[in-house]
Amino acid sequence: GLDAIWTAMDECVDAGLERMGVLPGALQVRRRARALRDQLTELEARGQDTAIEWLQAFAMAVNEENADGRRVVTAPTNGAAGIIPAVGRHFLRQRPELAADDDARRVAMRTYLLTAGAIGALYKRNASILGAEAGCQGEVGSACSMAAGALTAVMGGTPRQIENAAEI
Repeated sequence: GLDAIWTAMDECVDAGLERMGVLPGALQVRRRARALRDQLTELEARGQDTAIEWLQAFAMAVNEENADGRRVVTAPTNGAAGIIPAVGRHFLRQRPELAADDDARRVAMRTYLLTAGAIGALYKRNASILGAEAGCQGEVGSACSMAAGALTAVMGGTPRQIENAAEI
């Protein structure tokens, strides 16, 4: 099940980075993730460090897919600005050796999702992960905490470091 969840998140990022056009609605908001992807690719070709900007592009891609009514993984990944898939994808981008090793990548993303889920379960039990209950800051805050702890886990952090990352 975790593999299917990560695959859906990963495909959502890819789709959002590919699509162009205008999002549904009266405001006629143009999609921006693909243009940002193209810009970042050019900057990288010139040797510039674009790691943080890629993280933003991944989150934007997920949000544009969500706004377009396409397939996404929810609660709290989309209402919370696409944080969980964006940070997971960012981790994989920073670890190119995982691109060639399906088993290692699968283990890493299972660890990422299980850790994020465990942290999210604590929020759900003791507070909330829902914007409808906790407001946008509560939703984004819990997703950031989940992603920080999960990222620490896949980077080899100890349980204490994971807890600290999630808390901060």
